[in-house]
Amino acid sequence: MKAHRLLLVAVTANLVACASAQKAETVVAPQPVASAPAPAAAAPAPHPYALPPQAMRTVTPAPAWFIQLPESTNEMVFAAATATSVDEQMAYSKARMFAEQKLVEQTRAVIRTQTKSYRNDTGAAMVESFETVVRKNANGELIGAQRVDSQVTFDGRQYKVYVLLRLPLGDANVLAKEREAAKLRREAELRSGRAQQDLDRAVDAEKQEQERADEKQRQEIGPRAESAVPTVSVPVSQGELKLLDVENAEYKKKRAEALEKPGAVIGQTTLR
Repeated sequence: MKAHRLLLVAVTANLVACASAQKAETVVAPQPVASAPAPAAAAPAPHPYALPPQAMRTVTPAPAWFIQLPESTNEMVFAAATATSVDEQMAYSKARMFAEQKLVEQTRAVIRTQTKSYRNDTGAAMVESFETVVRKNANGELIGAQRVDSQVTFDGRQYKVYVLLRLPLGDANVLAKEREAAKLRREAELRSGRAQQDLDRAVDAEKQEQERADEKQRQEIGPRAESAVPTVSVPVSQGELKLLDVENAEYKKKRAEALEKPGAVIGQTTLR
């Protein structure tokens, strides 16, 4: 019985010693080995005739007043437009022209609409046609338009210009008022010249009418003018001989008959 106890103690001690030995062992984790970097690939040589690199195009957003126009009032209206060109001045001129066109359309546009409708129902089939034509015309002078704001961008190839115009209305448009006043002054000058011309014509016509009335009265009750006695001449050997101017009709008749006879001789004596 004693021998079994010793053996059990010995086995137990051996197991405890083995467990203690296992706890004392240190586990070392494998460390990763740093690999050498791969050699970088050599950059290809540039082509001797390669194209120059293109500039990066930048997109600039449109201004807020182009997206949402300022509110128009009874004194002014607004219009905005944009245009592009390789020349900055050309882009600005085009944008301003488009904005002015919009202002004219807002103030003087005339819209006409024509609608034509056709429908035919045969029972088995129906044919329907509808056509609408809209025509918009704007014609007039644009005076006093003002540039309120503008924006220009360049993307490396062309310019893009935004323009905001304002048109004063009524008394607020000083330039239009001055133009209208000058037009009225010019019209008044023309009317004054026409009135003066009509007055001069009326005075001349009255003067001529008075002269005709005076001449008519002179002929009716004034002295008669003496009638001129026609000069009678006959051919002679030495040229032409003028006969006496007389008012006796009977004498002149006899003289004329005598001169018609062949071989007539004329005697004329002048007394002094």
